[in-house]
Amino acid sequence: MSESALTMSGVVGFIQENTDTNDLDTVIESVRTRRKLLRDQAAAAVKEGMTITIYDVSPKYLAGLRDTVKSIDRLSRKPSAVVTLDQESTTTLAFSSMKYASLANKDSFDLTGVPLSCCKPVA
Repeated sequence: MSESALTMSGVVGFIQENTDTNDLDTVIESVRTRRKLLRDQAAAAVKEGMTITIYDVSPKYLAGLRDTVKSIDRLSRKPSAVVTLDQESTTTLAFSSMKYASLANKDSFDLTGVPLSCCKPVA
């Protein structure tokens, strides 16, 4: 099978039918490496003023919040951003965690320490 003829269903079928434990370990490591590369590329693309959605983050109640990147710290061990939540996201956050309950009537909120790898630019 040539590279140009590869399809996702063909790859999945091959894995399901023809791989042993060692092959699966190789596939799993390759997927982890690819995911890290994609996250690093996405993090590098985040710029100040960009609208983003937070995803794949802990605590989970932050996932799905929509924000504008206010500032970025790329020099720390884990690059992060300060993001300004819009009113809808501020209200969602206020009702998602008692820690943020005081935000219930606020129009916006600056959330600090959001990992850049968890910021997905809104198209």
